[in-house]
This record gives sequence, C-alpha cells and structure tokens, in this order.
Amino acid sequence: MHLERASERPPAGLGEFLHELDAGETGFGGTSFGRGEVDLGTFLRSCRDGEDPAKVSLGFVPQTVYWMISIDSGGDDRVVGMVRLRHHLNDRLLQSGGHVGYYVRAWARGHARRALGLALGLLRATGVARALVTVSPANAASTCVVLANGGKPDGQGVSAEGEVVTRYWIDL
Repeated sequence: MHLERASERPPAGLGEFLHELDAGETGFGGTSFGRGEVDLGTFLRSCRDGEDPAKVSLGFVPQTVYWMISIDSGGDDRVVGMVRLRHHLNDRLLQSGGHVGYYVRAWARGHARRALGLALGLLRATGVARALVTVSPANAASTCVVLANGGKPDGQGVSAEGEVVTRYWIDL
C-alpha cells in the first residue's frame, strides 16, 4: 500500500470509491463529486487547488489530498482509501479535524494503520513536530489505529455539527 498525491489524472476506480465514501459510516465528510455537486475533473482540480493558500476559502486551511493505493491479487492498483493532510491548524481544526483525516474502505481497513503512519511521515517532512488526529469515541477501530501510531489522548473537542470527538496528539 502506498499514498499517491491527488492529481488531475485519477487512479482507476476512483469515481466508484468517492461515491462509496459518500455513503460512508465514519463521519469523514464525503466529497463534492460523491454528492453529485461537480464532475470528477472539477473535484480533482479542487483537491490540487486546496494546497494553495491563495485559493483556500475563508475559514479553511491548505490541505493535500492523497489516495491510498493497494495492489490487488491481479497486480492492478486499487483505491482503498483517502487521506487529507492539513498544513496547519485553525481554531476549528483544533477542536475537531486535526492535521489528518482519513477514510479506508470497510473491506480494506487492515491498511489504516500503515496509511496513517505514511501520512504522519509526510506531515513530518513539512516541518510539523506534533500532529493532531481526532476520532469519534464510537469509532473503536480508528482509535486503535491512532493509538498504534503513538497517539496520546488530550481530552475532547466538538465538531461543527456538535458531535463530540476525542483528540489525540502524535509526536513526529
């Protein structure tokens, strides 16, 4: 499994994955493409534009999007998840969201620990010394992934939707 930075050339199966994500059960938030608001090309451009501070909407921070890619039994690349790396935190992300958001397809959840580890390495390379990851208290599997990557609980935060999350800091 490896992380592939989002580009305007989508990996095979990305559209199907993004539609599945919007039916998700983990509170990841979905995408404008998965909700049918934009076409795939527009969505991919917005992923790349999201890295540019000059193109980020007020109240948001720059972020880099990565696809989790795994090789299937036939030797083909397959999208198994998505990672969003936020370049820095604002007040909202300090409460809920943090530096890293990730989603892994239900049938591929065994990749989550490695994916978060790879994402933390990328974040470290940008100069971030401590990463915040937030998790719904009901998401025991994600809590285990964060703890396995060195997460230390730091109380709770509240999402914009009013949902309580547990905050974890990871020294990089």
